[in-house]
Amino acid sequence: MRKYEKDIIYSPSDLTRFMQSPFASWMDRFTLENGDKAPKRDEADDMGQLLSQKGFEQEEEIERGFVEDGSSLVRIDTFPKAEQEEQTKLAIKKGVDVIVQAKLSMPHFQGFADFLVRVPGKSALGEFHYQVWDSKLTKQVKATHLMQLCAYVEMLSSIQDRLPGEVVVLLGDGNRSVHQINDCFAYYQNLKASFLKSQASFDHSNPPDPSQYTEHLDWSEHAASILEAQDHPSVVAGITKGQIRKLALNDIETTSALANTDVPRISGMQDAVFEGLKRQAAFQLKSKGQPRPAFKILSPIPGKKEGLAMLPPPSSMDVFFDIEGFPLLDGGLEYLWGATYWKSKGERAFKDFWAHDQNEEAEAFVEFIKWAYSRWQSDKSMHIYHYANYEIAACRKLMQRTGLCEYEVDNLLRNEVFVDLYKVVRGGMVLGEPRYSIKNVELLYRGKRDTDV
Repeated sequence: MRKYEKDIIYSPSDLTRFMQSPFASWMDRFTLENGDKAPKRDEADDMGQLLSQKGFEQEEEIERGFVEDGSSLVRIDTFPKAEQEEQTKLAIKKGVDVIVQAKLSMPHFQGFADFLVRVPGKSALGEFHYQVWDSKLTKQVKATHLMQLCAYVEMLSSIQDRLPGEVVVLLGDGNRSVHQINDCFAYYQNLKASFLKSQASFDHSNPPDPSQYTEHLDWSEHAASILEAQDHPSVVAGITKGQIRKLALNDIETTSALANTDVPRISGMQDAVFEGLKRQAAFQLKSKGQPRPAFKILSPIPGKKEGLAMLPPPSSMDVFFDIEGFPLLDGGLEYLWGATYWKSKGERAFKDFWAHDQNEEAEAFVEFIKWAYSRWQSDKSMHIYHYANYEIAACRKLMQRTGLCEYEVDNLLRNEVFVDLYKVVRGGMVLGEPRYSIKNVELLYRGKRDTDV
């Protein structure tokens, strides 16, 4: 959104942000009205920049495909800004096959459609009209994508005097997803009406409660600071929205109230779950302002394989395993397989397997599995330790994709050679942190990270 003289002009992206998070939408408007006095957005991360660059590359590839197919094509963003909307209308009236970055508008809204594609069908233009095509990196169409396209469709309809029957999403895996406009246009109109109503009644002194929304988009850090200041129970590790609602029915509406409640039980919640939430809340309160969080080791229940009882005896052949993946390629790319292990005389060593494409990825997978399997064959008490399920999922995915190392991976899994340390930690201790990610857990033994990853 941006101010134009006394009016505010919105983009289709503003509409979809409202759909995802009314809190983020409110913050966008507050920032527009208050400038430097507004809180700061989350800093753009490297992944966001990569996504943006990848998006531009995909659009360029699609554009080249149109040209190679012999389509006539006009890029609107090559014209001066003041002329772009008029040049879009001119290209539409001329019947150009493909219009790239078409500038469209309607009351309150303005935006740039990735592609307008000429198709047969009567309109005010003649025996043809235009469809809106949009490029997305994802492999599946989201509701927000369709709402964005509907906004462009409505803008376009004022020029060609008809709605196209379909909209098209060009996905990151190369597939084309076609959707009937009548299936989503009524929902879009309701969404737009709600958005404009919220903007017309905007009150900078009455922000929405971030606890009511799952998504905060690029206002996540600000939302977290609000929830922390409110002592809201949503900051308690592992708690669900359903549990928060059940606690509220018993007048437990803050982390402090949860930690100190003398309510004996909560209807619809298992006693053990309630006790676990109370204990977690208490340890998080105890850890506030401390560089090292409070923690407590939980003794395993005799005969039950959970928490610390999941840890096998150590072996000199043990491997500590982590994978780094790049999700922006089709199917993802597990580009770095890292393993720490002990050399002779207790010296720690690191072994890495790199991949820059899927062929090298398959090679890295095979090399790691063969190396780890050989260690296990020489010592059946050896284990492969990892944190959370990513490594196991990656090994299974590559085994299925390549058909390689099926025997070895199956043997390692069936014999429980892989040990998930997240499950050990989650069931084996209470940590005064809002999450049990490895970055939170490592505060116990290395302090806060002072380096970039």
